[in-house]
Amino acid sequence: MGGTHRILIVDDNTAIHRDFQKILVGSEKRADISDLERDLFGASSARSGPTQYAISCAENGQAALELVKRGVQQGQAFSMAFVDMRMPGWDGLETLTQLFRVQPDLQAAICSAYMDYSWHDVLARLNRPGLRLLRKPWTSGEVLALVHELGARVGQARPASSRRMS
Repeated sequence: MGGTHRILIVDDNTAIHRDFQKILVGSEKRADISDLERDLFGASSARSGPTQYAISCAENGQAALELVKRGVQQGQAFSMAFVDMRMPGWDGLETLTQLFRVQPDLQAAICSAYMDYSWHDVLARLNRPGLRLLRKPWTSGEVLALVHELGARVGQARPASSRRMS
């Protein structure tokens, strides 16, 4: 599963941004040690294949939409997005609706403590049977498992809304 997955975090709480960063990228200190090891010992072929994560964050749906548009235009689309349900401006449902219009193959999870809609209504409105829910508070293990699951889907299948009937 090597390569880099671009991950978008959409949450009005910047502490959530930092938590995802810590879980998926690690601390700066850990990155410095990896850089030092590479400088001293060279790139190891055994370690050249792991998946890397590039995290971008937005505090609301409108900012997230701009990031996704820019990524698509630059040929650097996001692999997945974690979107809070309750935010100022667009809620998570409207945010995902807008993001899917720009990038239909975006893998996504709603990351929220509170749901203002039934899960059935969310799936019906977004037409995304594979959409996932990550309930707050979550553990780092839950985040990693979900990132692995969504990352495995990237590029495998088009979303239901873009499939053509034969």
